[in-house]
Amino acid sequence: MEKIDMKVNRLPARTWNWLGMNGTEVQSPAPARRGNCTAVLPDSVKRSGTELQNIETGVGTDLDRLFELSDVEAETYTVHGAASEPLRLNFSYSGGASDLNAVDVDAAAGCRFSILMDYSAAPDAEGTAGVRTRVRLGRNSQVHLIQVQRLSEKMTFFNAVGLHCAEGARVDLTQIVLCGGKTYMGTSCALEGTGSAFCSDIGYTLHGTQRLDMNSTALHRGRKTASRINASGVLRGEAFKLFRGTIDFRRGSAQAVGNEKEDVLLMDDRVVNQTIPLILCEEEDVEGNHGATIGRLDDALLFYMQSRGLTREQVYEMMAKARIAAVCAKISDAELRGEIEKYLEGGDGDDR
Repeated sequence: MEKIDMKVNRLPARTWNWLGMNGTEVQSPAPARRGNCTAVLPDSVKRSGTELQNIETGVGTDLDRLFELSDVEAETYTVHGAASEPLRLNFSYSGGASDLNAVDVDAAAGCRFSILMDYSAAPDAEGTAGVRTRVRLGRNSQVHLIQVQRLSEKMTFFNAVGLHCAEGARVDLTQIVLCGGKTYMGTSCALEGTGSAFCSDIGYTLHGTQRLDMNSTALHRGRKTASRINASGVLRGEAFKLFRGTIDFRRGSAQAVGNEKEDVLLMDDRVVNQTIPLILCEEEDVEGNHGATIGRLDDALLFYMQSRGLTREQVYEMMAKARIAAVCAKISDAELRGEIEKYLEGGDGDDR
């Protein structure tokens, strides 16, 4: 099968070049076919025929080239007003996948709604799949984008997100990665309008030889914009994780505030954890902060919990589940939360 070479999840500035962490080189089958997606639309969401343009994702333009080569067009939606139910998009994979899906959502001024994207696969599924999601938020609109991944350990998956916020708009992004062989996940949010905001919460648990490569960028262009990027996860076995988090203050973003934090629990000595916190600044009157907590549990906490009758292994398992549970709590959909809890307890988490 023909393959194309791509470089994904590039940092916006070439730092850490000697470590080879500015981006990741991958190969993907080309062309791919349009993947299976089941959509459930609330009344305020309508299908549209106009694709969004000039919205970059965190994975990068090489993935866009793959979409062009595969001739996969976007499923486009327009939203007006407030929706009591989310726009539900379910993606399922089986057999030897070579699937691509593109989703464009145009949120009108003042609308309020959620987008729920669920990626699942049969246990024996293998191959490559990718989903590109682009959302344009109108003035004073609010969107909560939720993405949950439960894929086969034999699959390679590209999850590309591009967000564009007008004045006063706010987008909340909740992403949970529970399983998958190799995952390349990249988000870019352009805070164009004055007072716009971006809040991202990422939760993941990796084991075996799973690989998770992430790139999150908050691009501040408007005045008084705000961003918060939080990533929290657990690494077991020989799992590999690379997190790139960038807060980019462009000229004109006076009084903008950006915060970034990562919390990683290392369960085994053979895991590989890489983190790149990056703050870029062209504007003086801004505030940017980043921090990370990476490693094992604090000895004082372990002693306290063990004094209450728990073993060391029980303490670690409890704290590992707590990291994912904290991100799951941000999901408003009770049914999906229940599926995730069942998955974490050892079930397949899919009763549909």
